[in-house]
Amino acid sequence: MKKLILALLLAFSVCFCFAETKAKKLLSAGVGEVVMVGKINVHIVDEKAFEFYAKSWGVKDLTQPDCYITFDYSYTEYYRTNFLGQLKKSTNSAFHNYSPDDYFLIKGKVKKDEVENVAPVKWCFYSDEDFQVYLPLRFKAHIPKGEKYVYVGNFDYYLDGSDFSPIKIVLSDYYDEAKDYLQATYGTDANLCRVEIRNIEE
Repeated sequence: MKKLILALLLAFSVCFCFAETKAKKLLSAGVGEVVMVGKINVHIVDEKAFEFYAKSWGVKDLTQPDCYITFDYSYTEYYRTNFLGQLKKSTNSAFHNYSPDDYFLIKGKVKKDEVENVAPVKWCFYSDEDFQVYLPLRFKAHIPKGEKYVYVGNFDYYLDGSDFSPIKIVLSDYYDEAKDYLQATYGTDANLCRVEIRNIEE
């Protein structure tokens, strides 16, 4: 009986350790900061021509999955075309790489109970640096006092043309899914607060 109990305890400890190592490290917010949680989805309007465009952009491996990169508030690289303007670059701050199934975590600076995001998302088709587009993610939101993790929404981008310009952006609310993802992926009980985002006036 003692051997059985010992075996069960050992098995439990192994499972516990596995669960601990499986969880990713959660991005933390410091004083005057907040972590914005959301998701990016991309839809190609002209899917029939997509592979042709990919090859014309120099993509050699069409089997790789897409990925996307986000930038924290102190990262000053942002791309402006119709939505955002001129290119400015800096590498003085963190960026984060995600798969299309992931929810992103972006660190923002809270000023006067508001956070503002101006940095775009860099989407790499087939995870290829030669086949990438910048997607505008420009908004502000009121942050309730004491909140460190806020859900800003799921963003669906509809891209068209050979340069994959966004022709439509749809914002959806999947708060419960985002909260479950946060807990399952990072093994955390961090409170996720839903906030309403607003456009930044140009």
